[in-house]
Amino acid sequence: MELSRLPDCISLERVTDNLDDAVFLVDNKLKIAWLNRKAVEFFNTDFESALDQAVIELTGIKKLEGLLQNVFEKGKPLECSYEEASVKVKRLNKRYLFKIAINPIFDNHNLWGALIQFTDVTRFHEMEKIKTDFVSVVSHEFRTPLTTIIVGVEMLKEGMLGDLTPRGKEVLEAIGADCERLSRLIDNLMELSRIESGTIYVETEPTNVADLVNEAVRPLRIQAEKQGVELITDLPPELPPVIADFNKSVWILANLVGNAMRYTDPGGTITVRARQRRNRLFFSVEDTGCGIPREHQDKIFKKYVQVRGPDMKKAGGGVGLGLAIAKDIVMAHGGEIWVDSEVGEGTTFTFTFPIYRGDESVNVPDDEPKEDN
Repeated sequence: MELSRLPDCISLERVTDNLDDAVFLVDNKLKIAWLNRKAVEFFNTDFESALDQAVIELTGIKKLEGLLQNVFEKGKPLECSYEEASVKVKRLNKRYLFKIAINPIFDNHNLWGALIQFTDVTRFHEMEKIKTDFVSVVSHEFRTPLTTIIVGVEMLKEGMLGDLTPRGKEVLEAIGADCERLSRLIDNLMELSRIESGTIYVETEPTNVADLVNEAVRPLRIQAEKQGVELITDLPPELPPVIADFNKSVWILANLVGNAMRYTDPGGTITVRARQRRNRLFFSVEDTGCGIPREHQDKIFKKYVQVRGPDMKKAGGGVGLGLAIAKDIVMAHGGEIWVDSEVGEGTTFTFTFPIYRGDESVNVPDDEPKEDN
């Protein structure tokens, strides 16, 4: 086993044949300098013949080249989304899903190459699909009886089944509010199931920004007035149209404004803005609420995560799906979403959409990683 090509800084004791992951060491020309037993077995090769081969050629995974170049240019471990760092590989009539991790290796401060690690997440992916399918079925089963309850409540409120006492009206209002909350939860679960199953579809078209913002904000103005919160829209007069799915975009903005209202006290303000920067339009929802603690800000776009205010008294009132869904929809448009917040000063959520220019259309990324051959 010839190891003379490896710098002294590399300890092969860390890369043993007992690892369940396939591991490669490649130089800065993408040539294989070492691989472990799992890599030999999975990629159907032998150790000696694999040495000095191009890792792209041996694995057949074309996206590796771009990921490695990214690491070499930045001199840092691979940082990208789960989808970008995942790859499907077919071996012996079975499909595998691997998550790729890449770490640069330096020799006397000079970039020598990288360590590539393939972690088999096939089973995890299968379990996620089972969970997603279950959530979808349960959501559909809840929808029918809930609709019946909502219709019955509306009939009672309208007096179609007799007069109600003041106390009876209060009870029905409470039932109706809980039904609406449960209906929103079911909608979110069904949308999440579609996203996770890879069936999210954004029907994009040139969209007027003012129409989009006003459609999202209009139904929430009455609620804002009741809470004593001022709801402001700040839109320059000549914004270009964006490439967007109108209904899903309205949902994103309405969800962000609704979240802001839950965390903003009477007398506070919520401002919805849109600004153009080069070929992107930046939408933001800014509130003067309690703010989000810094340690929670990197978690809020994950599923089923709820963050309380710093006084631990305010909760979102949902199950932590809205922001996760919003992020997936924004990414399906080719955009980004993030949060800026200071405790006691307020929070601003911002997301971007591409601007419409002539006949161009949005670049919609795939929901699942493509298979590389």
